[in-house]
Formats: sequence, structure tokens, C-alpha cells
Amino acid sequence: MTPQPTVGEIVAITTIDSDPLLLVSSATDDHARGVLLADLPTGPLRRLQASDPDTATRRQLAQTLSRADDRMTFTVPHTDYALVERDSSRPHPFPRGDN
Repeated sequence: MTPQPTVGEIVAITTIDSDPLLLVSSATDDHARGVLLADLPTGPLRRLQASDPDTATRRQLAQTLSRADDRMTFTVPHTDYALVERDSSRPHPFPRGDN
């Protein structure tokens, strides 16, 4: 069973072929809710990419995005995602993009 994510963690939605990444903004016993990383504006995405896993920056971004009315959020059952950060051996922040 996949462990329940916390606010600010990133999960991959495993029921979609491309395994899109979801920034978790809230979680219950049954599902995780969040915003797709591909849908984030450039500024917040760069802050997220520059932060280390499980930092206050990630949690703050997730909480801010959960309050944004114009962002589409997705609710995913616990059976349909896999944690990316806890299962990852990435020792450093994500590489920065040019956009």
C-alpha cells in the first residue's frame, strides 16, 4: 500500500500513461488532492524546483496553490498514485529548466 502523502509532497498519478506529477495540497484517508506540476506558472514552478524535498518552501507552495481559485485541482484515490519524493534517491533539487 502506498503511504499517505503530506502537503507539499509530489506524487505520480499511475493510472495515466505519462504518470503526471501532482503537488499535494491536501490529503485524507482516501485520496490526495493537488495541482499538476505541468499547470504551475513559471515562478512557483522554479521555486519548487529549487527547493529540497520536504522543505517549508514545498509546503508553503502547496498551501498557496490550494487556496488559488483559478487553478484546476485533481483528486486522486490512494490506489492511483505513487510517491515520488520518498521513493526517489535524488540527493539534490530538481534540475532547473530554461523556461
